[in-house]
Amino acid sequence: MSDRVSHADVTATRTGQGKRGGVKPRGRGLRSKFMLVLSVVTAAAMVILGLSMTTTTNKYLFSQKQHDGLEIARMAAQIATAVADRLAQYDREHPDSKNDAGAMVDKRKIAKQIEGYLHDAVSWENQPGASDVLAVAYDTERVTEITGLGFGPSEESNTKISRRYSQIFLPKSGENIGLPENVQVFEGTKQTSQGSIPIYRFKVPLEPMRFGERANVRVDIDARGVDNVRQNLTVAITIAVLIAIGVVIAVANWLAGSITRPVLILLKDMQVVARGSLDHQTKPHSSDEIGILAHEFNRMTENLKEAQSALVEQEKAEYELSIAREVQKQLLPAEPPLITGFECADFYKGAKAVSGDYYDFIPLGNGLWGFIVADVSGKGIPGSMVMAVTRTIVRLIANRHQSHAAETLKETNRLIAKQIKRGMFVTAFYAILDERTGTLTYASAGHNPMVIYRAATRGCELATGKGIALGFNEGPIFDKTIEEHRTILNPGDTIVIYTDGFPEAMNAQNQEFGDDHFYQMIAQAGHLDPRSLIQRLVDAVAKHRGEAEQSDDLTLITVRKA
Repeated sequence: MSDRVSHADVTATRTGQGKRGGVKPRGRGLRSKFMLVLSVVTAAAMVILGLSMTTTTNKYLFSQKQHDGLEIARMAAQIATAVADRLAQYDREHPDSKNDAGAMVDKRKIAKQIEGYLHDAVSWENQPGASDVLAVAYDTERVTEITGLGFGPSEESNTKISRRYSQIFLPKSGENIGLPENVQVFEGTKQTSQGSIPIYRFKVPLEPMRFGERANVRVDIDARGVDNVRQNLTVAITIAVLIAIGVVIAVANWLAGSITRPVLILLKDMQVVARGSLDHQTKPHSSDEIGILAHEFNRMTENLKEAQSALVEQEKAEYELSIAREVQKQLLPAEPPLITGFECADFYKGAKAVSGDYYDFIPLGNGLWGFIVADVSGKGIPGSMVMAVTRTIVRLIANRHQSHAAETLKETNRLIAKQIKRGMFVTAFYAILDERTGTLTYASAGHNPMVIYRAATRGCELATGKGIALGFNEGPIFDKTIEEHRTILNPGDTIVIYTDGFPEAMNAQNQEFGDDHFYQMIAQAGHLDPRSLIQRLVDAVAKHRGEAEQSDDLTLITVRKA
């Protein structure tokens, strides 16, 4: 029974090489986005500010016009009252001339003074058109002398009223006040020789007892000045917005450039690194966040270079391990041999790294079989190479020395000591079985003792022998220390040759399986056939190890006399 190490081909890959060139940004660049955002925000702020200013200005201008119109209407009403008082006084002074033609002319002259007062009040000398007052007219039933008098045209057919106000805004106090019911403020248009113009109309009632129930004074104010101011303000704000946007674009372009320039430099350096030049470093151009990013990029590049080197070394090691596994796979027996009168079984399970364990069944002819289990001190390719050399030498020499186990190991040591480097060695246990007589000759080169299960006593005995590991000494010391022993295998007897991976198996608490425990397990299961015995030992070790990782190779062969 064998548990072989599966072989996987590992191909070393080159890292750190990216596609030539860099990834071009899609859509708008950072600079254009920055400029666009600043321009839009500035334009929106300026438009909102302009609308607010226009609305506020219009509100105050219109309210001022309305306030002035009401003041003029009230003044005209006061003038009408003063003229009416003088007409009444004239009637009192000339009681007999009420219907006299001369009296009518005198009273008409008095009433005519209204036009002079109004003209002086609302017009500028030698400046025609300087006043915004278009017309002042009176409408009264009782004081007929002033009806039709006033300032400006009084025709109503060319005037269209579109809106009436119920309250007006007072600029001085900043409050809206309601208008009395008999005071009327309108908005409309008047057709003049200059075309249709916007107007405000104000009607203030005259004293009903003196002038009649519906008597009033009407004032029309030209509103074009307000419209002109509004238009001029709109144009000025529009120009200001455009200038502000232009200034913001220029400032944003400069500011975005100062921000994106080091970013673009860093991007180019990143593209150089992305193409595989891990030695390339960027130069920080500031101590702000971009500078910190540049420093971190340099540190990342250094870490990436170290990681790449580590990865290359790792891939190299994995490649070496794959070769070593393949070598080991080819060197280990494919299956146990068929020996007349005996049953054989084997088990091998390497640890994570490539092991240095080696075992073999060697046909020597004349009914002789050699069994060897060895443990090379090195791992990886060096260990596998030493294992290959050991196997080759043992197989060549074993046939020459036939049943002499110690002589086989002596000559093997002399050859191996010249081949392996200083510090490396090989422990080995070599046994030779004569299938005709059941005689077992064995010798140990610093290896674990062979365990012999005796069916007659249902117990175990240890086949130990003096000897040092192969490779320590080229000859004299090794030859003097090694011993050769013989024993007879009776029916039911089983030999177990193994490496130290079994008794030294560690669990999570760093506790070993132990030699005594290992021998005890063999004593308990030695009556089983070789395959079952191996399975019992493997299961016991696995149970002891638990979740802990296998720390050493497990190698074992068993031979049982039927």
